[in-house]
Amino acid sequence: MADTATKKPEKKIGTAKKNPTGTERPLLRTITGVVASDKGDKTIKVVVNFQTRHPKYGKYLKYRTVLHAHDEKNEAGEGDTVEIAECRPLSRTKHYRLLKIVTKAPERAVQVSAEEVMTGKAPEAR
Repeated sequence: MADTATKKPEKKIGTAKKNPTGTERPLLRTITGVVASDKGDKTIKVVVNFQTRHPKYGKYLKYRTVLHAHDEKNEAGEGDTVEIAECRPLSRTKHYRLLKIVTKAPERAVQVSAEEVMTGKAPEAR
């Protein structure tokens, strides 16, 4: 009885899935981005845009990074806004897994292509 009184409650960051052993695994860093490509089997390429302030001059600089994420059910499509979370390395470049699709892209955005998402301008006619 004395043991239960002195124990501190465990801190939970968040939970996503249960392991086969029944324990819940914590959510690590979660990121929201736009799917640039869904051509790989069970793999999506997510573009994450962010801004940071220059340490000396104070100007806000725009950056983007491209992350590969695991999409178990192949449910995300190009242009979808998705939420991904860090996980153990699944391959050489895949260190994230898909949590949920925040918003589905309209049909036109699917036809636009990843080039517009990555560069910010429409692709040239060929």
